[in-house]
Amino acid sequence: LVVEAARGGATALQVRPEDPEAFGRDASGAPVLVRANVTSLLCVPLAVPSGPVRGVLTLFRSGARPAFSMAEAQAMDMMSRHIALAMARTG
Repeated sequence: LVVEAARGGATALQVRPEDPEAFGRDASGAPVLVRANVTSLLCVPLAVPSGPVRGVLTLFRSGARPAFSMAEAQAMDMMSRHIALAMARTG
């Protein structure tokens, strides 16, 4: 999902991730998504307009909370643009 967001330059949201090993395993060998009880995740590319993707901001929602909403995704999109601009200025 992170690679998809970086390559496509678009926000990616996944509710109840299908692959529990998508983010690897922790030191004890447990899948990170299972260990953190992730119920949804949001990957937002860090890019400036007409510029390359400089990274991906990834957020996990865990526990009995509802999945990320469209409003939250929009807020994270705006935040990611500000982060990318700050990264571009510092080189």
